[in-house]
Amino acid sequence: MSNKAKLHLPDTWLTLSIIGLYSIIQAFTLLRIYAMLQLDEMEINWPELLQDRLVSWLIGLAFIILIVQTTRRFLLENKSWSRIVTIHFFFALITSVIWYSCILLLSALLGSEDPLPSSGTNIFYWYLMNTDKLFLLYLVTVSFTYSYYYFQRDSINKIQRSEMQSQLLETRLKILQSQLHPHFLFNTLNSIASLMDIDVKRAKEMVADLGDLLRQVLENSDKEMHLVPLSKELEILKKYVSIEKTRFSEDLEIEWDIGPNLERAQIPSLLLQPLVENAIQHGFSRHHTQLKIGIQLARSNGHMQISITDNGKGLTQEEEGQVFSTGMGLSNTFARLKSLYGDQFVFSVENLYPGVRNFIEIPCTSDVQMGENELV
Repeated sequence: MSNKAKLHLPDTWLTLSIIGLYSIIQAFTLLRIYAMLQLDEMEINWPELLQDRLVSWLIGLAFIILIVQTTRRFLLENKSWSRIVTIHFFFALITSVIWYSCILLLSALLGSEDPLPSSGTNIFYWYLMNTDKLFLLYLVTVSFTYSYYYFQRDSINKIQRSEMQSQLLETRLKILQSQLHPHFLFNTLNSIASLMDIDVKRAKEMVADLGDLLRQVLENSDKEMHLVPLSKELEILKKYVSIEKTRFSEDLEIEWDIGPNLERAQIPSLLLQPLVENAIQHGFSRHHTQLKIGIQLARSNGHMQISITDNGKGLTQEEEGQVFSTGMGLSNTFARLKSLYGDQFVFSVENLYPGVRNFIEIPCTSDVQMGENELV
């Protein structure tokens, strides 16, 4: 719903607040009149005094409601400030005169005994002396109305900006994750294709493992989950490692070091697999025919620390300066972490000579807390 549509809705809270303020002013006016009569040692005619205040209060309610509605229309028309101030100043003069005239007229019809001036000059000064408070009441009502609707509009804008940012983040994450799925699939199919000419039986085993792996990946994708328990992420990674182990046999060694009580910790889906895949792709070389990869996860000071280390050929000087700008795996992973955690994460790639260490540190939350924190 737009801001303009929301401003058309009746807002009883605003009107009641202004009426409450006006009622307090009327109560103090009654006390002031009572004090003046006491100081002048005049007899107080309570029925007439209360009648005059009631008449003034009822007419005031009608004018306050009219002022609020008129001011709301000016808000919707988006006039310039100079024009708005001029119009309201003119309206304040006219309205205060009409307002006071209605009070005098209704009081006269109800038989008020207050004497009215007889000459035109005296009537002018009488109005001049008694309409100042009504003039100020008009301006206070207008100011209160403008302040209320501008605060309301500001709140609506903040909510809409927050919703748009959330939708943009959601769309960005879905795009990044949709890019990751085919990238992962094509690389795995290439691994199977390379094995077909060497060992058909092992290639068939890889196809079976790939089917199980894709089923798990697609299940997470169908649920549109950006964060999953570490236990699920490790299931996918172990399936992938099984496929690569079938391909490279004894030439690939994987060491696991998973800290205690991390099974329910939330982690971005398909975060680990691209890092291991990247280590395998860039670790093997003519001079590094055997590869050892260490996968370490631990909790420290409310954060999860992830370390993927290999003893492969490492990065060239050119590659070291462009790890997050070239290639789908690392650049996509960095973009996803940035979208999910803002500046509350660490992602570094370090040359070990030989080998490479990928290090990630993210806030460690469990699935129990995700009711409040999850994005989907």
